[in-house]
Amino acid sequence: MSETTGRGPYAKGIARRQQILREALAAYAESDSAGPSLRAIAERAGLSERGLLHYFPARDELLVAIFAERDTADTAGFDPDAPVQELPAMLAHTARTPGLVRLLLEMIAAATDETHAAHRYFTQRYRGIRDVIAHQFRRSADRPEPTPPPAIDPEFAARILVAASDGLQAQWLLHPGIDLEGDLDRLTRLLLSAIPPGT
Repeated sequence: MSETTGRGPYAKGIARRQQILREALAAYAESDSAGPSLRAIAERAGLSERGLLHYFPARDELLVAIFAERDTADTAGFDPDAPVQELPAMLAHTARTPGLVRLLLEMIAAATDETHAAHRYFTQRYRGIRDVIAHQFRRSADRPEPTPPPAIDPEFAARILVAASDGLQAQWLLHPGIDLEGDLDRLTRLLLSAIPPGT
């Protein structure tokens, strides 16, 4: 009955899980790129490590839940109808916590294993992110750009191409239908067209 009424042990368990996730995000925000230990997260939540894992079936499920909570917090004020030009600032904000950046990369790598706790979440996450950003690009393409697009330099083009290659490989492992070579070919041509001759 407590499960349907939102009272009792069930509701207290949900509240405790949310507290743990909030404390975990705070711990990541204060940590370096190594991220906090489970013990540090547990201590912040007033629990032992064993007590912490009472609320999550396994360590990996806790880590996925932490990242999902970060995504939820970061997208709370996100407007999918906003111009796509506003997206870089939001994406940069999500990358200001080195420990969470490292956790993201570790979770993406682990998610390629279909039996891992992160597989379902990241498969759905990539699909959802692509759909939302594609929607933003469609809407923004119908609005006139106030200034001409900037010219780029070869070093910028190289960074973007390497980042795209690494990121697309991760997405390809989760979604094998992605045309990895075709996407990289189109991006290379697009970048090349934006580099002024003689740069």
